[in-house]
Amino acid sequence: FSMNFIIFFTVFGILFLGELGDKSQLIIFNLVLEMDTKPYKIGIGASLGFAAIITLGIIFGNLILQFIPVTIIAIVSGCVFIIIGVIETRNLKNLYYEMKNPVGNAKKIEKKESSENYTKIETFEKFRKNPYVAGFFSIFIMELGDKTQILTISLASLYAAPFEVWLGSFIALSGLVWIGISFGAIILKYIPKFYIKVIAILVFIIIGIVVIISNLI
Repeated sequence: FSMNFIIFFTVFGILFLGELGDKSQLIIFNLVLEMDTKPYKIGIGASLGFAAIITLGIIFGNLILQFIPVTIIAIVSGCVFIIIGVIETRNLKNLYYEMKNPVGNAKKIEKKESSENYTKIETFEKFRKNPYVAGFFSIFIMELGDKTQILTISLASLYAAPFEVWLGSFIALSGLVWIGISFGAIILKYIPKFYIKVIAILVFIIIGIVVIISNLI
C-alpha cells in the first residue's frame, strides 16, 4: 500500500480552508463554553460526527465513480467548487460590516444566523446533556447534506483514492474541531472571519476552474 500524499494534502487544504471559522467550529466552541464538562469529551464526539459524515460522502462518491465517466465527474466537481465559492460570497457583506463595526453588527448577525439554524439546533438540543452525544449530533445534524458532505462526495468522485480523501478530510475537520475548542476565540479575535471567508472563496473558485480546464484540454 502506497499513499498518494498529493491527494491527501489537496483534500486536507480544501476542507481546512473551507470550514475554518464556519458554523460547525463556532458551535463546538459555544458548546465548550456552555457545558460544564471537560472540552475533550465534546471534541471526541464532534470528531466522530465528522467521521460519520465523511464516510457517507466517500460511499456516495465511490458509487458515482462506478457509473459515470471520470471526465464528466471532474467537470461536474469543478462546477461544484465554483458554485460553492460563489454561494459563500452571500455572507461577505455582513462579515465586512461585522469586521468594521463588530459591536454594532454582532447582535444583528447573531440573530440572523440563529434564525437560519434554529430548526437543526432544536433537533439536537435534547442531546446536549451528554458531551459526547452533544458533540456528535451538533456536527452530524449541521453537516448532513451541507457543504462539507457535498465537498467530500465531489472529492471522492474526483479522486479514485477513498483512503486519502477520507484521511485528509477527517484530519482537516477534526483539527478544526480541536482548534475551535482550544484556540477558536483567539483566532477570531486576531483574524477577522471576512478575510478567512475571502481566502476560502478564492480557493474554491480557483480549484474549480483548474479542474475544469485540465479536463477539457
